[in-house]
Amino acid sequence: MTISRIVCAFLMGLALSACGTVGPDMPPASSVALPAERAPAAALYETDRLKADFKQFRRIMEGRTARLYTDRARLSAMLDEAEARLGSPMDELGFLRLLSPIVADLRCGHSFLSISAELERQLRAGTPLFPLGVRIFGDRLFVIADSYGRGIAPGSEILAINGRPASDIIALLMSNMTTDGRDQGRPRYDAERWFASLYYTYMDSSESFDMLLLGLTGATEGEGPVARTIAGQRDQALVKLAEGVIHDTTNAPYSKAYFPGYALLKIPSFSYSRPKAYEEFLKDFFAGLKSRGTGTLILDLRGNYGGSPAPTAALFRYLIGDPKPFFAPDNPVYLAPWKKEQKPYPEAFGGRLIVLMDEAGFSMNGFLLSLLKYHGIGTLIGARSAGGFACSDASLLTTLRNTGLRLRYSTQAFSVAVEGQAAGIGVEPDLSVEWTLKDYLAKRDPVMEAALRAAGVP
Repeated sequence: MTISRIVCAFLMGLALSACGTVGPDMPPASSVALPAERAPAAALYETDRLKADFKQFRRIMEGRTARLYTDRARLSAMLDEAEARLGSPMDELGFLRLLSPIVADLRCGHSFLSISAELERQLRAGTPLFPLGVRIFGDRLFVIADSYGRGIAPGSEILAINGRPASDIIALLMSNMTTDGRDQGRPRYDAERWFASLYYTYMDSSESFDMLLLGLTGATEGEGPVARTIAGQRDQALVKLAEGVIHDTTNAPYSKAYFPGYALLKIPSFSYSRPKAYEEFLKDFFAGLKSRGTGTLILDLRGNYGGSPAPTAALFRYLIGDPKPFFAPDNPVYLAPWKKEQKPYPEAFGGRLIVLMDEAGFSMNGFLLSLLKYHGIGTLIGARSAGGFACSDASLLTTLRNTGLRLRYSTQAFSVAVEGQAAGIGVEPDLSVEWTLKDYLAKRDPVMEAALRAAGVP
C-alpha cells in the first residue's frame, strides 16, 4: 500500500472515531500537553472593506510591479477569480490566504505579502506555533529536530497534520512562497526553515497539532502509522514574516578561518550597516591569504539571499584576475559605478577557488554566482541558486488600508554583464550535491565534504 493510501485510510478512520475515543496508538488525554490559553477569535472584516483593500492590491499588482517573469494574462485571471470570492466577511488570515498565491505568481523573490503589524505583535507576544524542525524531500515531510522536547524522534516521517496529508501541506506552502522565475528550490528551502510561521500564515492557526507519524523510536519494523498530539510552542525565534525570510539576514556575521592547505571565508549576506568594517575585513582576509601563500579558498555563500551592489562588487574584485564589468549597460544610471569595468584589488586571490552555494542564493548573490559561472571563476558546488543574471527589485512597501496587510513589490528589472544564460532558473553548480535525511540527522555537511574532496584535503 502506498504512503498516500495509508494516510487517506488512517484519516478516514480518525473521522469515523471523531467522538474522542482513545485508540491503541493514541496517548491518554492526561499525557497530551495543551496550550495554557486560547487567543481570542480573529475579527472579521466586512465585504466592502475587503473589496476596498482588494482594489488597492489589484491596482498595484497590475500597474506598478515589474512583472519580469510574470504571465500577465494568468495574473489577471487570478485576480478576477479572487475578486469573485469576496462575497462574505473574512478575517485577516483568510484574506491573506486569498491574495498570497497571486503575489507568489509574480515570480519575484523580492515581492511579499505579510501579516499586519497588529497580528505580528500578537505572534511575538506568544502565539503557539508548530514546534518541530522539518525537512522536505519531494512531497514527504520529515522531523529533523525536536528542540522543545515534544517526544517526537528525529527521522520520523510526518504523514499528516490536523487531518491534512503532508503532501497537501507542502503543495500549499510552495504555492504561497515567492521566488524568481521558474525556480522551485527556494520555496522548499524557506518552507523547511520557517515551517512554523509559514504553516500558521498559510495553512492553520491551531495551537496544538494532531499528527500521523511513521518511524517513531521504539516502533517495530513494519508497524503502521502512529498518532500523536503535541502542543504548539510560544517562542519568538519561530516567528518569521514573509519578507523577513530575506530581510532579517541583514548584518549576518561574516567569518574567516585558516586550515592546513586551505582557508574558509563565509559571507552570509551582502547587506551590512557598517560597510567600511566589511571592506576592511575583506582586505585583511585576502592580504592574509597572500602573505600566508594559501593556495585554496573555500568561499561559503550558502544562506546568502543577497543585499546591496557595493558589498557584492567588492568581493567580486577580490576574485577576478583582470577588469570585468558587474552590471550590464542597460541598468539604471545610479548603478553607473558598477557598470564600468571593475578592477581587481591588489590583494585579489589567484589560487584555487571553490564556491559553496544553495537555494537561498538570489538577488545580488545570484548576480555574483552568475558572473563567476560566466567567467569560469572557481568551482561551484552545492545546489542550484534561486536567482540568476536578472531579477527585479527597487521594491516599495505599502499597507492595505483596512486589513493592515503589508505588501512589498518590485518595480524595476536589473541584470549583470553576462550572455547566454537561461533567464528565471538560477545558476547551476559545477558539482551538484543533494542532502539526505541521514545527513541532517547525523549533522553532516555533504557540501563541505565535497568541497574538501575537490580541494584535495584529507
